[in-house]
Amino acid sequence: MADSGSPVEPAGQSAEPDLNLGGTPPSYPPRASHPELPTPSAPPPPPPGPATGATGPATAGFTLNVKLPPIDPEALSKTPWVLGAAAILAGLVIFWLSSIISAFQHDAGYDFRDRVLHLLGPGNAAWAVAVLLAVALLVLGSTSEDRRTAVVGFVYQLLLLAAALLTVAAVINAIIEITYIGDSFDLALSGFLGYLAAVPISAAAGLWAWRANPSGSPFSKKTTA
Repeated sequence: MADSGSPVEPAGQSAEPDLNLGGTPPSYPPRASHPELPTPSAPPPPPPGPATGATGPATAGFTLNVKLPPIDPEALSKTPWVLGAAAILAGLVIFWLSSIISAFQHDAGYDFRDRVLHLLGPGNAAWAVAVLLAVALLVLGSTSEDRRTAVVGFVYQLLLLAAALLTVAAVINAIIEITYIGDSFDLALSGFLGYLAAVPISAAAGLWAWRANPSGSPFSKKTTA
């Protein structure tokens, strides 16, 4: 006979949940499959930094391209204008060497400005006219076929270099001369104008040599990484 004091439990139910201790674990319905979540995209790579050993951006520069061509004495004997221009260049080199030796002589009583003036001694109007004459010998004395020879092109390149050096030397000498204006205004102005006169002459000689040279400028453009 059932106890009247305890509640009647419905069939199939218990008062406490069955924890199934020590028994077989309860089976649960399989979890509903969910579509895979999108894989988070990888973070963008960091901006490229300077690589080790990088040489930096490419820079353009100029290189001197003057090569001594083979000399044919028989061909030179038929082109006296080439010999005349080469002789002027040889005289310029010898005179400039003499100026360099004079600039560095000891116990001469020269200050720095005097030594620079001696060092750049050929930067005057006389040598500018001489280089212009050498260019004129090549341009007016050679034919179109002679201008295409390697020797003539080589002399043109040397004349262009000589004209450029004389122009720079004349400008520096003129600037140095004007610094003596505090010592003697007349002498400083005279020296300044004398050196300044060489600038247009040597510049014209260099431009003429560059335009008349069939092989172009001796300076070739070079790009380095």
